[in-house]
Amino acid sequence: MKKLKHKDLMKLENYVEQRLAFRAEVLEHKKPRKLHLGPHMTLLFEDRLTIQYQIQEMLRIEKIFVRKGIQEELDAYNPLIPDGSNWKATCLIEYEDAAERHAKLAQLRGIEKLIWAQVGDHEKIAVI
Repeated sequence: MKKLKHKDLMKLENYVEQRLAFRAEVLEHKKPRKLHLGPHMTLLFEDRLTIQYQIQEMLRIEKIFVRKGIQEELDAYNPLIPDGSNWKATCLIEYEDAAERHAKLAQLRGIEKLIWAQVGDHEKIAVI
């Protein structure tokens, strides 16, 4: 898949105006891309649209509108876009209670080395 460039992103003021519609589109797009691994862990298989949304949100939240800052976000998030020969997944670990979240995250250290996928008789591959 093609990496995102500066020109692919909406200007901050345009994004704010279009955010609700874009968000609804992306949330619907994400539904079949989610794999729940239990009540507190979900894999989200990323693509260009999900990463564009993440970048747009970061730019909005952090009020980044200068070219250098935008490029830094692109550089950070573009590696999460699959290139057509691989998968990219974000592991979401969610606990509402902060104390429980802190304890569970400590217990789950290294979990990224234990998550794998296998399709049919093919070899197991790391997901994260």
